Amino acid sequence: MARELIRRSLPSGRTARVVMSEITDGDAATGDVTIGGPDDASTDAKGWTRPWTLLDQVHGDGVVVVDAAGAHSGTRADAAVTSVVDVPLAIRVADCVPVAFLGDRCVGVAHAGWRGLKAGILERTVEAMKGLDGITPVIAVVGPHIGACCYEFGDADLDDLAGLFGSSIRSTTTAGRPALDLSSALSGILVGAGIPMIHDGACTSCDDRYWSFRASATARRQAMVAWTEEG
Repeated sequence: MARELIRRSLPSGRTARVVMSEITDGDAATGDVTIGGPDDASTDAKGWTRPWTLLDQVHGDGVVVVDAAGAHSGTRADAAVTSVVDVPLAIRVADCVPVAFLGDRCVGVAHAGWRGLKAGILERTVEAMKGLDGITPVIAVVGPHIGACCYEFGDADLDDLAGLFGSSIRSTTTAGRPALDLSSALSGILVGAGIPMIHDGACTSCDDRYWSFRASATARRQAMVAWTEEG
């Protein structure tokens, strides 16, 4: 059952909502997933109520500015931002970190795996939000993703990432193997940008509510969806 990670009044008076789908809501990789229903403010991916913007995610730093519901779907990018109400933005994940940004009147979403973090996807998304709002996002919502408990990682790649994000990204799995702590890398970037965070805390590999590529090599995905409403 989809969970609402946050519903918050923005400085502009708009309300921002961020919802995370689960296995029981369907497969976001194919667009066959529904969050909410016709009496709710939510959306379904097939566009029967409000079409989502669904990106062709490539682990890069591309960000699109969306001005209508469903606009830029299929664009090769890993983040989307909008200042338009009732325009749902979606990120699909199976272990990478889904991040939603809430601003003055804007929302944005970013797909942040380790390659995206290296490419600067969070910084690019913050820049795009500031371009629309004129201010730094007021909060970031970090959704379910693979935890260090399950994210075994090679020493050479850990050395590379520690050089960029600091030694705190080094961790160990529950089996005692070297691991990457994505949350630590992400937190360092957002703290440096002065953006407070809300962490969901669920590990996609441990939690049977979610699909995990590391756990089962599945092609299925869950979705984080963010949008704003008037009032």
